[in-house]
Amino acid sequence: MNWNDGVQYAIDVSSGNINVCKDVQLSCQRFLNQLERKDWRWEFRPEYVEHILKFVSMTKHIKGPAAGQKMELMPFQIMFLCAIYGFRDKQDNSKRMVQDVILFIPRKASKSTLIAIISLYELLFGEVGSEIYCTAIDRNQASIVFDTAKGLIDTLPGQLSSQYMVYRHEIKKAKDGQTKFMALSRDSKKTGDGKNPSVSIVDEAAQITERNSIEVINSGMVARKNPLRIYITTASFTRETIFFENFTYLKSMLAGQAEDNPRWFGLLYALDEGDDWKDSATWSKVNPMHGISINTEAIEQRVKEAQSKPSAVNELLCKTFNVWVSANSAWMDVQHWIDSPEVVEETPEATFIAFDLAATRDLNAVCTLHRYEQNRFAARFKFFLPEDSLDFIPTHYKPIFMQAIQRGSLVLTEGNVTDYSQIESYIKDEAEKWQAKEIGYDAWNAASLVSKLYENGLPVKKIGQGMAVLSNPSKFVEKSIMSKSIAHEHDPFVEWQLGNCEIYEDINGNKKVRKNSADTNAKIDGIISMIMAFHCSLDNPMLSDNYGFRLL
Repeated sequence: MNWNDGVQYAIDVSSGNINVCKDVQLSCQRFLNQLERKDWRWEFRPEYVEHILKFVSMTKHIKGPAAGQKMELMPFQIMFLCAIYGFRDKQDNSKRMVQDVILFIPRKASKSTLIAIISLYELLFGEVGSEIYCTAIDRNQASIVFDTAKGLIDTLPGQLSSQYMVYRHEIKKAKDGQTKFMALSRDSKKTGDGKNPSVSIVDEAAQITERNSIEVINSGMVARKNPLRIYITTASFTRETIFFENFTYLKSMLAGQAEDNPRWFGLLYALDEGDDWKDSATWSKVNPMHGISINTEAIEQRVKEAQSKPSAVNELLCKTFNVWVSANSAWMDVQHWIDSPEVVEETPEATFIAFDLAATRDLNAVCTLHRYEQNRFAARFKFFLPEDSLDFIPTHYKPIFMQAIQRGSLVLTEGNVTDYSQIESYIKDEAEKWQAKEIGYDAWNAASLVSKLYENGLPVKKIGQGMAVLSNPSKFVEKSIMSKSIAHEHDPFVEWQLGNCEIYEDINGNKKVRKNSADTNAKIDGIISMIMAFHCSLDNPMLSDNYGFRLL
């Protein structure tokens, strides 16, 4: 175990000898490029890496089959340490180049052990008066790295372990009461206020939506010579976090879309876009511990379960394959929708329209549903949004909205409130063109628009939003999507909304689709309007067969 093992890992990844995702390839190549640079402020000093590796060699595993055995780090972990400790200021070798670090990796990758080792090392060999804090979304999570560190101390040789003073809630350096390591969390009321951290560890950072939890810690590091901020996490069901901003920033640097900042380093393990999660050949890309601490058979079992249980798909994608998803209990695998046929021009047996109006500054949706025969449909969508509302859309969602505008499926209305006259005009045109049998609507915020449609002689119908009303059409839509019976225009905007849907099921088996509760900016308006359109269809069965609720 030496620093060359880390460099070799980067070489093997960059050359394609190790199967990893694109972001890790880019990170490894960036690391190798930095090793070769001579025209800048920094230089690689391997002796600093060797020093921490010597410390590592004195510890032993405390969990699993290897418990009690000498600690041996994996090559990717050694590269991680190379990046943090190896690059130094040419004029002052005591100053590290890297200050912000991300380890984005699925569960069971030994990340807590690695970070606990770094914490203990910094306690002994960091600057005088070092303060190391681990924070997380709750007390239990924040304590994982801390408790691992306590366990590792017990494995050290006596002369070395005696350098630590271990207490219930903190670890101190012997003969230096100012140097300490503590776990912090919002729910324990210990948040980092008034602290002067030298090392900040944010565990499961992707889950922390409370910005102050991280900002308070980071703001206290300004006086430190060698501040080190480490974010360790798997993906999450929300993007409304400081971590996601940092994650996106690093990805942009790796892709060459943002100016490179050498103070940042990260290994971002995940499935690449377009990878088939059902294909075992892609699994090793996600976790460098695959086949070591990650049991392949266990993954196979989870994949099989997800294939037969759509609600398990997003949990699998997020926690096993490290993919950002929009709902923790997905309604279904979006791939069924993607694989559905395109809309073709033909005369429908019947047409139904439904609309879902939002608040005056939010997204409005209209679905036109064509029924051709018992189990064959086509759905078309149109969305309306006040143009000023674009300014309030989170940066990470802007591209999907702009794409919808360019496609023409999203219409911007002037000003800062919805122009309902445009929605009215569109619905009237659709109803007249297709001789719509029914126009369904959610009564909330719709009184004025419904009144005008009614005055024009259009067949409007109020649809309640309760479980009893929407369960059957929701089940029917689910079955129709999974059987690829709904043709559509393959609009990514609608696909995104489908991915934002999670399913609620009561004790009687009734189902209702709702928005991902973890992401307040997620949208599902188009999907709700489609479910309401199907409600109208089910209430108007084809006379020639037993079409309707009885098919469920």
